[in-house]
Amino acid sequence: MIVIIIYAIISFLLDGLLSNYMSVGITDPSYFRTIFSVVALVIMLNYFDEKRKYLYVLVSLGLLFDIVYTNTFLLNTFIFYLIYFIMHKLNYLMPNNLFTISLKAYLAICLYHVLSFFILMVADYGNYQTSLLGNILLHSIISTIIYASVSYVLVKKIYFKSYSKKIK
Repeated sequence: MIVIIIYAIISFLLDGLLSNYMSVGITDPSYFRTIFSVVALVIMLNYFDEKRKYLYVLVSLGLLFDIVYTNTFLLNTFIFYLIYFIMHKLNYLMPNNLFTISLKAYLAICLYHVLSFFILMVADYGNYQTSLLGNILLHSIISTIIYASVSYVLVKKIYFKSYSKKIK
């Protein structure tokens, strides 16, 4: 379990590290920027037999993400839970391999951005256009697929080298 927690912490810290060192704004997204914590949620889902422990990690990560990065209360936690619900259902339809994990990670990023966009639009928080949403989704493909692929291979290799069974 320690490998998965370390991976979640590294992904969370990568979100902050890259946002500080990449001068990217909402109106000019980068091709090499994704939400690493959301990708980590997709990767980590496969390593928990007991979903209650996964939900503890999800809520903790969502609350930290809310407090540290977005200054919202429970918004990202709610979005993370919806992503979990959809990814949990997709796990029954799609086998877990490098291609499907990358596809699920990109779908999770799309869900995160679309849900955030609609919640912010309903709350009248900002005046964002749907073309900006499309631009953000288009620009996040490369980095999401790269990070999901590398993460999946590394975490799988390290986890199964360290542990012979799933987290109970």
